Amino acid sequence: MRHAAPSLSPGSFAPAPADMPQGILGADEARALRAVLSALVLTLLLVTFEPYQSSFPGPAGTGNVVNQLGYGGLAVFALLVHASVTPRAVVGALLRPAWLLMVVVLLLSSAQSIWPDVSLRAVVFSLAAMLAMTAALCLAPDERGFRFALTVTAVVVLAMCYGGVVLLPSAAIHNEGLEPQNIGLWRGIFTHKNVAGPVMAVLCFAGLYLMRSGQWVTGAAVALLSLIFIVKTGSKTTAGLMPLVALLVFGGRIFGGRRLPAVVLALALVGAGLMTLGTVLSPLLYDLLQWALPGTTYTGRLDLWRFAIQALGPQAWTGTGFEAFWSTPVVMQAEPPFGSSWDPRGIVNAHNGYLDLAIALGWPGLALGVLVLVWLPLRDFVTVGSDAPAATRLADFFLMVLAFTLLNSFLESYLFIRGNPVWMTTWMAVVGLRLLAARAASSR
Repeated sequence: MRHAAPSLSPGSFAPAPADMPQGILGADEARALRAVLSALVLTLLLVTFEPYQSSFPGPAGTGNVVNQLGYGGLAVFALLVHASVTPRAVVGALLRPAWLLMVVVLLLSSAQSIWPDVSLRAVVFSLAAMLAMTAALCLAPDERGFRFALTVTAVVVLAMCYGGVVLLPSAAIHNEGLEPQNIGLWRGIFTHKNVAGPVMAVLCFAGLYLMRSGQWVTGAAVALLSLIFIVKTGSKTTAGLMPLVALLVFGGRIFGGRRLPAVVLALALVGAGLMTLGTVLSPLLYDLLQWALPGTTYTGRLDLWRFAIQALGPQAWTGTGFEAFWSTPVVMQAEPPFGSSWDPRGIVNAHNGYLDLAIALGWPGLALGVLVLVWLPLRDFVTVGSDAPAATRLADFFLMVLAFTLLNSFLESYLFIRGNPVWMTTWMAVVGLRLLAARAASSR
């Protein structure tokens, strides 16, 4: 008997193919299995394969067998999922030309590194984690299945974080002397409070999404526990951005439908870029910042950004290779600028994701990154429309996650960085909006 070709349908997130064999599993059992597998992959990507680590991961070449096997295994599993379960229409949506070009640019960037094999390994590591996230989203049979996966992930992450604080305080609470200002602040299963805070913000948005979808008790519990943990991390940036992002999305949705939130987010990103990285490139913008907020240095980041841009020199247009710059002799043997707030030697990143992307890929690479992470997802959000309430709520959730992580990235670095859980949530939002937009387009 001949079956209809699989396609994106209005009632599902990434549905099972119409010709899936029914002799092994019934339709309900197959959907349940997919939701469970989606939850498993999503949980592994946020928990990571090395929870409770007491330090940042090192340079690109310091990977270990656990991570290599873990993310490598997830990548292989993702390929099997896309080859056997994901509908061809969905695979086509994932093979976006800009995404493929970004993959090529990342791979080619290793040639600019003084350690090409090390940078190439880091790129492959990052791509493996990104591929695994696409599988986690495509496995979810519908919005309900995705909510199940999101709920399981949130509960596991929160349980492990709070459990660590109670049972393993030496691993889940900052206590090292390198950053005495952070002693006593919570980090849970993550390497640093600046990773824990953003992840908890995403979980709080997940709680709001669950509440809007009718899961009031679970959603409220997830949101409240996440908020409490954010307070205990002492992350002021996270605490300040969260209400701003929620207002941006919900307020824009109420007063301007689907276009206003996208426009406001775009303007917010431009403004944040001008008032952060722009101030080290333009004296006029720096004077404007000091006029508006006298003495602002973003905790010394301005000195670090100036050093990085100056050290790049002629490689500013080609980049220095993926995850290679901060461990090169140019940095490690440099004399710290007189009066600088930060010593760049030993710094693992620029504390600005966009600058680190420019350092790795050059300014053209940064432009491509902005296209992939900002312009295309915002266009996808507008494409989703507002005729399907479930899809609208999910699109709002993805936009909140994307807005928060993109704005936060002006002060922290995680864009395209290996298995960083904050980057994983950013990529989840990008892919999620792409799938929703493709489904909306196919239903018209």
